[in-house]
Amino acid sequence: MTPQAHVQARTRAQAPADVLARAGRAATALGTALTERGEHAAAERALRRAVRCCTAAYGPDDPRLAVPLRALGAVCAARGRLTEAEALLNRVLALLARPPDGTEEES
Repeated sequence: MTPQAHVQARTRAQAPADVLARAGRAATALGTALTERGEHAAAERALRRAVRCCTAAYGPDDPRLAVPLRALGAVCAARGRLTEAEALLNRVLALLARPPDGTEEES
């Protein structure tokens, strides 16, 4: 494989994650806007889509998931689903408590 073909193949392989990340950010923004308008059912759909896209793009333990998960937790709380909201927000705290390199801190 030529160096140029290798770069093109690598770029194509990386494109889906980039597309998913952008879709996740867009869905998060949409969900946040819908929440501000009080359209909680539509906001929840958008935010669940954001979580799916961001999870696919970054992996399930990436701290960048905190933003859509926090927004989804707030929507669940606003809709009276407090147990689900608590679980989502605890996941946000766990993601943000991890060291940046993904290793666990020693106690």
